[in-house]
Amino acid sequence: MSVADTEIMHEVLEKYTANQIANGSGVSLSTVQKLKSGTRDVMRLNLADAIKLTEFGRKNSSAVIEIYTSNL
Repeated sequence: MSVADTEIMHEVLEKYTANQIANGSGVSLSTVQKLKSGTRDVMRLNLADAIKLTEFGRKNSSAVIEIYTSNL
């Protein structure tokens, strides 16, 4: 299942260069540059590119394990 996650997209834009993102995700360099500069918002991104950025972020990030406890 393909999902777009804005939190992951923001992390990708902060952590990687525009060239790394474009080459690794398949999103055009000009689109990535606009996202990084703030002239384009991730919420206005087309769904296909949003999914590509999310998948790139998931593929290139380390796993985070969170444990939730119930107070029942």
